[in-house]
Amino acid sequence: MNVQMMEGLLGASTNIRMSGTPMSVYRQASAGGDTEKMQRALGYTGECTEKAVKYQEKLDKGMEAEAKAEREKAKLEQDAAIERRREERKKAEEGTGTDRPRDTDMVQISEAAKAALKDKPVEAAELADSDPVIYTETGEAAAAPAESEPTISFTA
Repeated sequence: MNVQMMEGLLGASTNIRMSGTPMSVYRQASAGGDTEKMQRALGYTGECTEKAVKYQEKLDKGMEAEAKAEREKAKLEQDAAIERRREERKKAEEGTGTDRPRDTDMVQISEAAKAALKDKPVEAAELADSDPVIYTETGEAAAAPAESEPTISFTA
């Protein structure tokens, strides 16, 4: 809340409350038939309401300024967030390398495994004859469930 808004709220509220006094004097004068007193009371009431309207305009200007400041702040925060995402994406792209596709996994083979492969080459037939394996969420290998033969039943 800025100064204009506070001043507008307080000024408008005070002047509206202050207009209540001349209005009560107007009602009393109206009941008594005193037209001069009624006119003076209406004049004071009019002055108070005009001041309240001016303070309301000041409040409106303050609210517009506050809204503008909030929009600018939101825009700056959005720009900063976009820049952070660009930097993160750039770092991620630098880390993945350009020679492999993004949606593939990378496997590293240890030196001991490479040496073992040099001594005994693996044939493709050995891999095809092995039982299927399913990996759990923790990365442990589990045997695949045995496939059951489908059954079909007919009813007439």
